Amino acid sequence: MQKQIDKDLIKLCVAQDRKAQRQLYELLLPYLRAIANRYLRDTSYAKDVLQESFIKIFKHLHTYDFDKAPIKKWAAKITINNSFNYNKRLIGIPKDEFDVDQHETAINPAVMQNWSDEDLLLFLKQMPDGYFEVFNLSVIEGYAHDEIAKLLNISEALSRKRLSRARNWFKKKEQEQPDLKTRLNSSSFPLN
Repeated sequence: MQKQIDKDLIKLCVAQDRKAQRQLYELLLPYLRAIANRYLRDTSYAKDVLQESFIKIFKHLHTYDFDKAPIKKWAAKITINNSFNYNKRLIGIPKDEFDVDQHETAINPAVMQNWSDEDLLLFLKQMPDGYFEVFNLSVIEGYAHDEIAKLLNISEALSRKRLSRARNWFKKKEQEQPDLKTRLNSSSFPLN
């Protein structure tokens, strides 16, 4: 079995080669599962999101340009969008009514470095939806505000506002709940 995704594998997939499609699926699945689990508010829908994502990936694979972006990034955008759509269906459109100070506070880097990925994810999933999405895309994925605006269908200004509020929310929770890390470590929240 092929260990990496190259142009030949993509071409075979576009030509409807079932073995190549299976290989692509198996190579992308762990990465896209992690993306879905990170963005979904309720990870029990991860299988549904992944199924819809792979349907879209294979349906539109002929439009993918290997020279513009890595296939993982292209497939991740599809999965992120599907995750956002599920979140919206389940909990509605995020509201910007969460009241915090308007000045941006820095997140203590030691907090993020000392937490496991699972603990940090549990903590961040407490964040209001709009803030969670922008924080995840900006801080964790490294997207710029113009890219976030396109993905979420919002303005760049709203993306910046939500990131600022997310950082304030993070700092406020950190101050309010000094025992949060201990509680999260003993949590039985399902991550898969």
